Amino acid sequence: MRLYVQFKLSSPLTLPLNYQQILQGFIYNQIDDETFSRFLHEEGYTDGRRIFKMFTFSRLQGKGKINPKNKTITFEDKVSWEVSSCLPKFIQSLGQSMLMKDFLYISNHPVSVEELQYKTTTVNDKECVIRMVSPITVHSTFEGRASKTTQYYKPWDHAFVHLINENINNKYRAYYGEQLSSRVAIKPIKVNKKDKIVTRFKGFIIEAWNGTYLLQGEPNILTFACTVGIGSKNSQGFGLPEVLN
Repeated sequence: MRLYVQFKLSSPLTLPLNYQQILQGFIYNQIDDETFSRFLHEEGYTDGRRIFKMFTFSRLQGKGKINPKNKTITFEDKVSWEVSSCLPKFIQSLGQSMLMKDFLYISNHPVSVEELQYKTTTVNDKECVIRMVSPITVHSTFEGRASKTTQYYKPWDHAFVHLINENINNKYRAYYGEQLSSRVAIKPIKVNKKDKIVTRFKGFIIEAWNGTYLLQGEPNILTFACTVGIGSKNSQGFGLPEVLN
């Protein structure tokens, strides 16, 4: 299930360039059911030691002016935003909470909801084309004697496909309690160096990729992947696709 929101700004909204953490905090603060909000924030769905929150979101979409010196972006008028999850209760609670309030606050800045829509993402065929609304990130972590090293992968790397499948399987098992019986193929269609995104979240550098991709697999698995997010760090604002066909 997916939530589309358009916010109206009473005055320009200025945010740091890396504002995903602000939007993540905004999401948790909007859920009125404190028990459910605490469950998502502190527990989530587990598969072994892995924890999944089962939602993802986009960056704010709108006319923004970047200030390279201050490392900020300023939105002048309206911004739109998408949040996606396999948890209908989560999406409905988030939407209802926003509709009930005259003003919401993003980084202490008042905004109001101008338009809100619920939609369902469903893939009916064994392949679909997706465009990344928020970029895919895929990585491995290696432990050395003194520190940990994180290796991020490009869409052309063999490990990219392997780790995306592993991630989908882990999330599917955490949510449904079942092992997937088939794999997903993901192939870059229109991805170039300009699609590489380097950002920070809580001080950690993250490499991710926008672009257009072909997904192939069983329709129910593709639907699940496109709903909860593709790749890792979904609840930090990564891996949200738009299904183009």
